[in-house]
Amino acid sequence: MDMSYTPAEDAFRARVRAWLETNVPAAGSLADDLEAMRAWQRKLHSAGLLAVSWPKEYGGAGLSPMEQAILNEELARVRAPGVVNAMAIWWVGPAIMKYGTDAQKQRFIPKILDAEEIWATGYSEPSSGSDMAAAKTRAERQGDYYVVNGQKIWTTLAHISDWYFVLVRTSNESKWGGLSLLLMDMRSPGVEIKPIRQIDGGAEFNEVFMTDVKVPVANLLGKEGQGWEIVSSALVNERSGIAGSIRGDQALDWLITTTRGQKKEKDPKVRQRIADLAIKGAIMRYAGMRSLTDSLREQLNPHLSAAMKLMGTSLVQEYSEAAMEILGPYATLMWDEHAPFNGRWARQYLYDRSMTIAGGTSEVQRNIVAQRILGLPRR
Repeated sequence: MDMSYTPAEDAFRARVRAWLETNVPAAGSLADDLEAMRAWQRKLHSAGLLAVSWPKEYGGAGLSPMEQAILNEELARVRAPGVVNAMAIWWVGPAIMKYGTDAQKQRFIPKILDAEEIWATGYSEPSSGSDMAAAKTRAERQGDYYVVNGQKIWTTLAHISDWYFVLVRTSNESKWGGLSLLLMDMRSPGVEIKPIRQIDGGAEFNEVFMTDVKVPVANLLGKEGQGWEIVSSALVNERSGIAGSIRGDQALDWLITTTRGQKKEKDPKVRQRIADLAIKGAIMRYAGMRSLTDSLREQLNPHLSAAMKLMGTSLVQEYSEAAMEILGPYATLMWDEHAPFNGRWARQYLYDRSMTIAGGTSEVQRNIVAQRILGLPRR
């Protein structure tokens, strides 16, 4: 692992940093404003700072994975808003590039980067827990269409999305081999979307009900039975990366600020707690560097990504748990005028409960680590 940057990479970082200094929207200015979110994504795209690792033929900048990592770091450093079509940029678009037909590439990819069409991904089901391979949403071939019936849950941004990257069962012959991936128009008759009000007050997740939804056979991505392969390759992107370490550093910095504000910086137990978190943050940072090295060498390492996902999401929860303990009883206030830091830590604490579930539960990640990294037997 080479920890240095080339002159060209340093120059790219300087260009990104200079652009962000004058173009990052004010904090909270994009909240619940879909058109403002689209505009922010388009602004990044026009500056050549969106999907920089996408090939130029698909509208990307055609830059290296290292430059993509640098961009992610800089965006995280200034706490830039995420882009509204992030799932399409990171997972849907690359999957269509890899597995899609020429017609699918021409139809769907151009409208991803300019946010003309927003995508959601449908994996989880209420009766399947964290086992995506247990999906029961059924797609039956009827002539030129698949007729889809079933339910998905925890679908992020479904309420504002145009298209659905949805995992369905086309066969019962094999648990994993019976899964396929469809590109579904979310305005199709039979699609019903119900937002889920979360404990922190947000509603970005949704239930999606599908009743006799007709999807053209031309919208099958890859082959029948290839769905598990497609989704697995997408989730590797979700569970790895180094920008997360920057966000961890920011959380640690805010935790230290909170500690000083409560005048507990000399408490030996608090100091030890923060030191432990700082050490774990450093471990995550270097694991991210290792993951990036694998990417630069074109080596797929899903086992490392599982370990990073397990540790990273647990660490996120530890940051907010520590803050709540340091704040004491007032930490429970969220929208009250007396809430410390306007209730930031209370909202963060509640939201962070989801982190060890989203993208694959910690229990699943532990099984992957135990079996595929440590070589432990199954029981």
